[in-house]
Amino acid sequence: MYNPSRRATLRALMSTALLPGVVMSGASEVNAQTTVVTPATLAGAIAGATAGGTLLLEGGDYGRVVIEGDWSAGAPLVLRSADPGNPARIAELMVYSTRNVRFEQLVFKYRFAAGDPYYFRPFQIRDSQDITLRSSLIDGDLAGPGADVAEGYATGFGLSIRTCRQIRVLGNEVRRFGRGMICDDVRGLVVQANDFHSLRSDGMNFVAVQDVALEGNHIHDFTRNIDSSDHADMIQFWTNQAVGPTRNVRIRGNLLNAGRGGWTQSIFMRNEMVDTGAAGAEMYYRNIEVSNNVILNAHLHGVMVGETRGLVISNNTMVRNALALGQIDPPPPSPLWEPQIRVNPAAEDVVIARNVTAGIMGHEDQSDWRVRDNVIVQDRGRAFPGFYNTVFGQASLVDPTQPASFAARPGGPLDGTGIGATWLDASVTGPPSRF
Repeated sequence: MYNPSRRATLRALMSTALLPGVVMSGASEVNAQTTVVTPATLAGAIAGATAGGTLLLEGGDYGRVVIEGDWSAGAPLVLRSADPGNPARIAELMVYSTRNVRFEQLVFKYRFAAGDPYYFRPFQIRDSQDITLRSSLIDGDLAGPGADVAEGYATGFGLSIRTCRQIRVLGNEVRRFGRGMICDDVRGLVVQANDFHSLRSDGMNFVAVQDVALEGNHIHDFTRNIDSSDHADMIQFWTNQAVGPTRNVRIRGNLLNAGRGGWTQSIFMRNEMVDTGAAGAEMYYRNIEVSNNVILNAHLHGVMVGETRGLVISNNTMVRNALALGQIDPPPPSPLWEPQIRVNPAAEDVVIARNVTAGIMGHEDQSDWRVRDNVIVQDRGRAFPGFYNTVFGQASLVDPTQPASFAARPGGPLDGTGIGATWLDASVTGPPSRF
């Protein structure tokens, strides 16, 4: 949950050495020029802050905020709530052709209005560079009468980032949208230590992105319309109509947990341009790492990756959350509801190692694939190998919504092997408190 009284933890679960082109900023400072503003004076204060500075926003409703400007890295423009206990509320945000702006400890609150389409984007960053969104609440709404989606379900696309460079989304809470975040043609992106929940369809969407680090995020408890045709994913990449291939992506140390909400696909990276024959090797994903994640969900697409050149899937733990809603056709226990690793056989230079999963699909003895030291698990019955109770312990069958339920059972087949997500082993690092 968003808590304005504390600073969000920005430590990743592994090393914070980021990908080429990704620059991590430290804690924000108060610039020498600090101005306290109200809803009536904000627009003028932004226009007057040509040399940068910190604008401390008093509590209140600021409506639609538009920012277009070029500030320097040494003197950025910072917008921050003057009192995090009484934060400033922004109904719409439009950032265009802008450099070096930071948003901190704010509330971005979308309210549905009759006629708003499902794809309405209230908070947009476009054609911009060096933008940071930190320690804020991005809060959506439920569709009301007259909506083109099911009434009573979350709607809108929360944070939209398009054609940008060097973007940081750090320690925020994103909730109650149709989709939490969409990133299109973004280079140099850090999405770290955020809490995404109560979403209808997707958590994070990416297309044609480069140099991306998704680390230490908690994506959980979707409020799905199970009867809809939604293709629900916690993290999804696609190539359909993309301007170029996605490359240099690290998905590491995240918790993807259906909780007691609806099941979803977890990490889904189909390559539509290639698998439909619309493109060839030039559109392969490149240099993708999926490591040290914990997935508690109820769909076979635990980690699904399409045609890729250079793929590492390692030290992930993906298990079935039997309490996730919607597991009805066919009824469980069924392999359909067990998270697996599935990679397109045409992928090149692939490593799948030290994972805990219900299955691995796509490996056909390709000469450039290395598949080793994985443990196959299941909760269908004691008569089959890898039964949860023998691998993890009784808690895995009693409360599969808790990551701690899937720590290695002492003396079991995982104990001391280094297989699976390392942060589930308290003797190594201990589970992050924010999860």
